[in-house]
Amino acid sequence: MELIQIHNNIGVLNPYALSIKEFKDLKVEELAYVYFMVDHKSPFSVYEKEQRIKEVTNSIFGEKKWKASLKVIEGCRVYEKLIETSAVRLLKAARTSIIKLEAYFEEIDLTLTDDNEKPIYHAKDLIANLSNMGKVVDGLSRLEEIVKKEEQAANTNRGGIEVNKYSM
Repeated sequence: MELIQIHNNIGVLNPYALSIKEFKDLKVEELAYVYFMVDHKSPFSVYEKEQRIKEVTNSIFGEKKWKASLKVIEGCRVYEKLIETSAVRLLKAARTSIIKLEAYFEEIDLTLTDDNEKPIYHAKDLIANLSNMGKVVDGLSRLEEIVKKEEQAANTNRGGIEVNKYSM
């Protein structure tokens, strides 16, 4: 289920989503927060959770102090449950791992030594890890494609186009 649908290049709330009790009392901005925090298609999905909270909050609410209420947190939990499949869970886990891998590459220091003055990190290990990064990126791209195909298969309309009475 999609929380937000695109109509004429404008994001609108899915009427079916609004029939779910956890979404009924949320304001538009709060529903946008739920979408951007939870959905794997969100442009913010590449951030780790704490950074995503900051980025999404700032993008939606600006500089004003805003914190997710219990209703918003519950909306996030329900939306995550509604959209999650095995492939989506794997994709989210892979993105989390890539964030950790990114931190590893940013923090590695080949000059660090242990108590015996032996290097903690070895250049050959770093080079081997770097040479496999292309495989990591390819694997993530393939996983994203699998999720996209899974979602397209679940959509009964070709290309996700909505059918109206004049299309018949």
